[in-house]
Amino acid sequence: MAAIKHFLELVLLFVFLFFILLSLVGFLTSIRPQKFTSNITPADIGLAYEEVSFVTNDGIKLRGWFIPSESEKAKTVILLHGYPADKGDILPALSFLNHKFNLFLFDFRSLGESGGKISTAGAKEKEDLLAAITHLKSQGIEEVGVWGFSMGGAVALMTSKEAPEIKAIISESSYARLDLMARELYRFPVLKYPLAYLTGIWSRIFLGINPKDVSPAEGVKGLEIPILVVHSKNDQVVSFKHALLIQEGLKDNPRAEFWFEEDLIHGQLGGEYQKRIEEFFEKNL
Repeated sequence: MAAIKHFLELVLLFVFLFFILLSLVGFLTSIRPQKFTSNITPADIGLAYEEVSFVTNDGIKLRGWFIPSESEKAKTVILLHGYPADKGDILPALSFLNHKFNLFLFDFRSLGESGGKISTAGAKEKEDLLAAITHLKSQGIEEVGVWGFSMGGAVALMTSKEAPEIKAIISESSYARLDLMARELYRFPVLKYPLAYLTGIWSRIFLGINPKDVSPAEGVKGLEIPILVVHSKNDQVVSFKHALLIQEGLKDNPRAEFWFEEDLIHGQLGGEYQKRIEEFFEKNL
């Protein structure tokens, strides 16, 4: 009996250490993703542009592009990429906006051509968007619209209250709560809950961030600016329940709009996409 008890104790210890190691590896991989740098530039699709750089309040140098529009007195739209992509990843799909708007794209910290060693999946990336707005203000641009995809959409929603310069937002496939995304990172039934819990512990220890506090669904409460939330019910990366939580957070905003597709995958564009995106910014900027 003593031998069996000792064996069971070893098994439990092994399982415990396995959970610790697996969650730690998952956490470290997520905050230090492999860099993905697109080869495309605005010039490759016939657009004149200016390379820019600016520094965040916490000292990280970010790199981006300013693409002026030929349209007279054009407003400016900031385009925010997802994780772990870069600004070039979203440029081809959104370049149509340049007919009527100046476009400003940049790489979030630790991604693309920007500096920084750690990605926080949206928590500290708010500082990146605030720094981009500060840079644009230094160039005489006082008001902006923001389009964001996935992590970029989450950053846009969470930053708006701190940036009155943001006059309209399109958030596409955004998560609603980072702690829920931590669960969805691990696709193991039942086991995902302790793994996500441990990931939250690592986040608090190494980054000083509680994933429960990183919540676009909470951040949008009280906002009154025009917001368009775009999501697919078939999204396998950021599940549709995130869109419903954001919708609940926006229930008191009469200027919030929702475009929910039935069967598109993460990042796939719906019918009349260009028309709806362009019309939203034309109406609200």
